[in-house]
Amino acid sequence: MLSLHGVHGALHPPMRGAILLQRSLQRRWAWLRDALPRLGTLATVLGFALAASLGGAVMATGNLVASGLVLGAILGVLLLNAPALVVWIVLVGTLAITGPLVMHQPQFARLAWLFSMLGLFLIVVAVLHAGTARVGMAAAGRTAVRGLRPPVPGFVMLAVLAMIYAMASMAFSAGPIDEGVSALKRQYQYWGVLFAFAAVPFTVQQVRGWLRFLLLLALLQLPFALYQRIVLVPLRMNMPNEVVPVDIVAGTFEGSITGGANDNVMALFLVCMLIGLLAARREGLIRDRWLWPLVLIVMAPMALGETKMVLLLLPLGLGVLYADAARRRPFAFAAGALVTFALVCALFYSYVALQVDNGRTGMSFRQRFEQNLEYNVGQRGYFGGASLNRGNVLPFWWSRHGLNDPLGTVFGHGLGSAHGSRGSERLGHIDRRYPGYSIGLTALATQLWEIGLLGVTLFVAMLAGAWRTAGRLVQQAAPGADRALCRSLRATVLLIVPMWLAMDLLMLAASLQVIMATILGLIAWRWRTVPTGAA
Repeated sequence: MLSLHGVHGALHPPMRGAILLQRSLQRRWAWLRDALPRLGTLATVLGFALAASLGGAVMATGNLVASGLVLGAILGVLLLNAPALVVWIVLVGTLAITGPLVMHQPQFARLAWLFSMLGLFLIVVAVLHAGTARVGMAAAGRTAVRGLRPPVPGFVMLAVLAMIYAMASMAFSAGPIDEGVSALKRQYQYWGVLFAFAAVPFTVQQVRGWLRFLLLLALLQLPFALYQRIVLVPLRMNMPNEVVPVDIVAGTFEGSITGGANDNVMALFLVCMLIGLLAARREGLIRDRWLWPLVLIVMAPMALGETKMVLLLLPLGLGVLYADAARRRPFAFAAGALVTFALVCALFYSYVALQVDNGRTGMSFRQRFEQNLEYNVGQRGYFGGASLNRGNVLPFWWSRHGLNDPLGTVFGHGLGSAHGSRGSERLGHIDRRYPGYSIGLTALATQLWEIGLLGVTLFVAMLAGAWRTAGRLVQQAAPGADRALCRSLRATVLLIVPMWLAMDLLMLAASLQVIMATILGLIAWRWRTVPTGAA
């Protein structure tokens, strides 16, 4: 055998130089790799010492705003290691605390800012976890992760692109910069929940804890709705005609005693939880003696108020949940469809009757029914006057765009430009061009004005990707709780679409944004935790 010296002697000088350079680089990399932990520890200690010194100096000045920022920064650093706690705070704060508290104590409205900041903070947490996970995978080598799915499904990357494009739209907006910044916070404040579920390795036990909380919250809607129906609705009977008394029946979700309330968000949430209960029953996880009382408790709040969106959400959600039964048991599916149709008709009659019985409009049942049709699909303005409605808000947008404004059609006019919800302190510069029209009456219309067809396409692609991913999860899910969860997610992700098409709440309501982000986030979490090809 040739000696090592003989081998080197037989090599050409350039090759011998390359080998020596490679060995030198390997030695330097080994030294750097061993030194990095020590350097990182030293940098951390120095960083905390510097931060403590600066924080003490700022707090010594007595400036409350600056001191609050320092305390917030310290709390943020501490929470970096507790993303599950942040998710708990966001879920409980937005879905259970803010609504009832602000409804009765409006001076606490700024409390919602805390949960909003935590929602944005979760974006930072997700980015950090995604970065460290990528470094860990690279260090472990490809063989360590072979056969595993990518860290996140494609629709999450589409969500990232949609958010980046929305931020970029502020660059070409003709409005002031704070218009776009306010809209970014208002519309994307809880997308961090989605990104956290997609990037942070939450355990099955943690996810089950959140699901149990959501079920408990669904059961708590009934006592809140009863109180609102018995106490608050009569209190609103003597208010101006634009205040619909029964709208206040919104459970724990946002509302104002002297204004509107997010009763349709309550309906969406309850339909989602109803689908979860029925999916669990399909897998034999809950007995009938427990199921039907729970179903009645969950559905009762929808009968106490006037949440007309449930007339669409309920059959749509149940249809997706039992779609596979239409092929295997067509007669049973048809019977269930007839029962659902009868229930929807009864709810619709109840809602119109509630509007007639309040005694303030003097309309008959038929007149009220025709009025509902007119301001939903006819020409009557939703807010009266020159206001648009759900039927003509999109044609109005097209009449001002198309070939008349191709750049605005494709790219929009900038984030926040169409903001014009009633009571807003700052209206978008495009909304001011059409005073009283309510050009952003629905979330879809708002997006078309602000981020154009390109932004809308990214949003639709995100929802379609989530739907497709959830469908694949259902096919691969293990029987039992896993399949019940996947079926529920597939049905509930579709329910976001009617809310997006018919209302502007996705742009304004923190509770609805959290619900959407949780649904999409759970799909991403479930996708990420299962190896490719799992049965």
